[in-house]
Amino acid sequence: MGARTQFRATLLVALFLVSALTGFVLNPTPFVEEAEAAPNPIPILSLALYPTQLQAKVTQSQLGAVTFGGNASVEKISGIERVTVTLTAVVSTGWPVVISPSTMAYINPDTKKFTVTIIVPPGTSSLQTGNVIVTGTAKAPVISPVVASAGAVVTIAQYFKMRIEAESPLREVKPGDLTYNVVNVYNDGNGMDTFELDISNLKDLVKNQWTVLLGSTDISVQQEEYSPVRITAQTPQEWRIWAKEINSIIIEVTSFEARQKNELYSKSYPLYIYMRGYHIPGFDPFLVIIAFAFIAVVFKRRTDMVDASIGRALQK
Repeated sequence: MGARTQFRATLLVALFLVSALTGFVLNPTPFVEEAEAAPNPIPILSLALYPTQLQAKVTQSQLGAVTFGGNASVEKISGIERVTVTLTAVVSTGWPVVISPSTMAYINPDTKKFTVTIIVPPGTSSLQTGNVIVTGTAKAPVISPVVASAGAVVTIAQYFKMRIEAESPLREVKPGDLTYNVVNVYNDGNGMDTFELDISNLKDLVKNQWTVLLGSTDISVQQEEYSPVRITAQTPQEWRIWAKEINSIIIEVTSFEARQKNELYSKSYPLYIYMRGYHIPGFDPFLVIIAFAFIAVVFKRRTDMVDASIGRALQK
């Protein structure tokens, strides 16, 4: 019984081996040779802008313009007769932009040049930055459009402009009076500026016994804003009858930001003070005039009396 079972197992193994060998001979596994990949016929487009950043110079009344150079390159054009590349450009700030040429044709792999000009409006803040994006689209028959892009940045140079106004450019005072004035310094530039204030004729004023004080010697003012500065002046107390004078306090304002950029920008503004006449404090010059008149009358009367006395003596 055990020998018969072992015989059957051996027979089954032999039949399986014969069947497997027969199937391999009758149906051999096919050998597939890998075909060489066909060349990619889609053109590759690349764009570049140079330089990647430019600074535009504007003023309060004049616009600014910057121009970038660009390269548009097309490769792998085999099998395609003609590729047309169309260029467009935008700026994140909405500034006008001109691209030239805006359309280019390629019949072979090549690199062609173009320019991008950005127009910056007058008075644009130096804090603004424009991001330039140039987009190119390559089109050819039968294939889908190929898109590429390049970017650059436009910054704005700061320009400096100020305006000075006084609440009262002319003051009328008496000798020894303490007077105040307020000067407003306006920042008409396109960025925050720090202004330094000084009295350019202070030495002469001190020599003439004036006292002049500035409320601030430096102020920071944002674009299109102003800052007030108080000026205190005390006139001399010297007594010189009949004297009337007009004196000036010259305020000089200098841009610190301009000096940091090796530029000099400053303005002077005069404040005038009219002296109505010198007098002793607490004593009205009109009384002096009356006193002189009284002395003159008394002197004349005494002179007349003396003359009369002399005349009577001569008659005797």
